[in-house]
Amino acid sequence: MTLKRTLTTCGLLALLFLLFLGGCHAKSAARPAPSNARQITAMVLSDNHTIAPTLHDNGNSFDTYAANDGGADLKYSATILRAFVQQALKTKPDVVILSGDLTNNGERASHDYVAKQLKRLRTAHIQPYVVPGNHDINNPIARRFKGKQQFEVDGVSPEQFKKVYHQDGYAQAAETDSNSLSYLVKPGKKTWFLMLNSAIYRGNYQQGSATVGGGLNDGTLKWVKQVGQRAKKQGATVIPVLHHNTMDHTMIHQDYTIGYADQVRDVFTKAGIKLSLSGHIHAQNITHQQVNGTRLTDIASGSLIIAPHYYGTLTVNQKSGQARYHATRLNVSDYIQTHQGKTAAATYRKYDHDVLYASGYNAALAQLYEGRGESNLSTAKMKRLADGMGRANIAMFRGTPIKDAKLLDEWQAMPKDTPFRSFILRTNSLKNNLNWRGATR
Repeated sequence: MTLKRTLTTCGLLALLFLLFLGGCHAKSAARPAPSNARQITAMVLSDNHTIAPTLHDNGNSFDTYAANDGGADLKYSATILRAFVQQALKTKPDVVILSGDLTNNGERASHDYVAKQLKRLRTAHIQPYVVPGNHDINNPIARRFKGKQQFEVDGVSPEQFKKVYHQDGYAQAAETDSNSLSYLVKPGKKTWFLMLNSAIYRGNYQQGSATVGGGLNDGTLKWVKQVGQRAKKQGATVIPVLHHNTMDHTMIHQDYTIGYADQVRDVFTKAGIKLSLSGHIHAQNITHQQVNGTRLTDIASGSLIIAPHYYGTLTVNQKSGQARYHATRLNVSDYIQTHQGKTAAATYRKYDHDVLYASGYNAALAQLYEGRGESNLSTAKMKRLADGMGRANIAMFRGTPIKDAKLLDEWQAMPKDTPFRSFILRTNSLKNNLNWRGATR
């Protein structure tokens, strides 16, 4: 009897062991084999800054907060994300890439909401890949809004981030970096995406705010080199995806360009990398640098939450390594009209324009009034100049110039130390930020 029980126990243990092995194999099998298709298509977005609808009531506190969010459509953030998901379901790319700032301020509820939307893509066999941004992890200002008050809510730790988005990249990883939340995915046999965690969050709670700047540690850079060496041997394209920019995109670049950028670019080019995808500055911008004899391109995707709500489409030819990118406006208004009606869509369109325009107009007007004692500008003149800043703000985010010579002439005639003058004049030279075509290996 004892022997029979022992054998039965052993049999159960053996069965459990086989099931465990089967589970391991099943997990590996669940990761799709790299595609041999002629091309891989990715929809690319950044900085959706979604806040879960359960975290606010559109009351006074939230309205005030949203109105001072740098021109972002925070009140519509969840709607904009749903509109993007619907567009992706129609477009049917192979993968969707999200380069960080997935949430407003790292709220656990917001991460869960984003993951729920991404699950809709996976259900349709469209694989999302995510990396964190500076807002997403260990954020001490995670809040919910009710009436006239704000309340603290749970954020997420690095471990919780990885768990929430386990099926949105981490479960598909061909390799992971032991030094960070970075990982490598291979949706195509010759097309690899290096999902790099450039966010710095270890000291956030001590300093009471999220760290805006970013970096890659030495261990991660060493791993990037190793991945690059393996890719060269296999004739594969490696495209890094990270939140922080690898080079300066606009005159406002402090804490937006990654720390020790020269070293990062050196490692990238020596690893055979020619193209990187980033975000963080919220402006749609494409720029290049010659490094180690290689033309390195960084495409900063415009923030999904800020007009004109760009997403990118990147297509890579696996045989030749040639690629093309195009930024497209997400038609949020049509999505709202379909689901809520014409009146709701009209309300949205006005808000969408006004919130971005006002962030520039009000900032300029305040500065001009402050210096009125020396400039002696009339109120009408200051309002015209502020209008220029409002329009320049829109231009910067959309990546195209103002096209108003008279307005630019007025700002050109202002003293060189006038606040915002350089910024506004620089927007006139914006070009080649919506399309790119080139080699990736």
